[in-house]
Amino acid sequence: MKRAIMALACAATAALVAPAVAAPAQAQTPARAQTPAQAQAAADPVAALRKHYVAGHGVRYVSTGTMRFAGITAIKFTANGGLAFGRSGVVASDSTQKLKYNELLKEENEDLKEAEKPLRVIVIGSTGYLSGGFYSSLLPEGKTWLRVPGQRPGSSVSLGEFVNPADWRSLKTVLATTKAKGPGGSVNGANTTLYRGTITLSQLMKTNPGIKDSFAGLGANPGKTMVSWKLWIGADQLVRRASASAELTMKLEDDSVAFSLSDVITFAGWGKKVTVKAPPKSKVAGLNDIDGDVPDTQGTVILPN
Repeated sequence: MKRAIMALACAATAALVAPAVAAPAQAQTPARAQTPAQAQAAADPVAALRKHYVAGHGVRYVSTGTMRFAGITAIKFTANGGLAFGRSGVVASDSTQKLKYNELLKEENEDLKEAEKPLRVIVIGSTGYLSGGFYSSLLPEGKTWLRVPGQRPGSSVSLGEFVNPADWRSLKTVLATTKAKGPGGSVNGANTTLYRGTITLSQLMKTNPGIKDSFAGLGANPGKTMVSWKLWIGADQLVRRASASAELTMKLEDDSVAFSLSDVITFAGWGKKVTVKAPPKSKVAGLNDIDGDVPDTQGTVILPN
C-alpha cells in the first residue's frame, strides 16, 4: 500500500508546475444596485461571467484539495491568489500553492519535504514563472524564478481541478448537467443558490484542455468516470464557491490503484482590479540554466497546466 501511495505522491509532485488560483476568504463588498438592463444582461451564470471579462479586472480565490487512497489522506493542497481577465477570459494568474504529504510518504522519500515548501506561480499568457517549492534547489545563484513555457493561466485552482468556474465554456458545460438546485446559504456574505449534478470526465475534457492533459495517464475510461459537483451562485449569478469530487484509477506497471480527489474553491472580489506582473528579468532563469531536471507536467495526474 505504501508503494502505491508513493507512486501517487510522485505523480502529484511531478505535476506541481501548474498554475493555481485562490485567495484568502474575505467579506463580499455589497453589490451596487442594478438597472433593469444590467439585471437582464446577468440573467444566467454564463452571461454574468462573460460580462466580467474586462481587462485589468478579475477575481480572487482560495482553494483546498485532498487526495485519498485506501481511506488515508495522502496529499492535501492549498492555494490562494488572483485571476486577471481579458476580453476572452483569464489571461494571467498569480498564486501561492502548498502541498502537505502524509508522514508515511515523507519517510519513504526525502524529496517530498522539499516539495512541501510554498510555491509561487505566475502565469502571463503562455509563460509561467515558478519560485520556491521543489525548484529552490535547482536555480543558479542569484536567480529566484524559473521560466517555463507552455502554461495556461488560471486553468488549475486545486489539487484535482474538475470544474473551472472562471472559464465560461467549462461553466456552461457543467451547468447543463444540473440535477437539482435549492438554497445554498451565505458565502462570504452573499446569499446563494446551490446547484448540483454529475458529469463525466470525458465531457469536462472537451471544454478544458488542462483536464485532458492532466488525466491522460489514467487507466479509467473517462466516459465512465463520474464527477460530482456543486456550485454556490449568488443573486448576481456569479459563482461564489465550487466543489467537485471523483473516484479515479491510475495505472501502476501491471496493476492499477483506485484513489479519490476532491476540492473546494471559494471566490471573492469579482470585478475588482487584479494586476499580474512578471518577476524582474535579472531574477529569472531559463530551463537551460537549472541544475537538474524539471518534472514533466504533460500526461500526469493531479495538477493541470
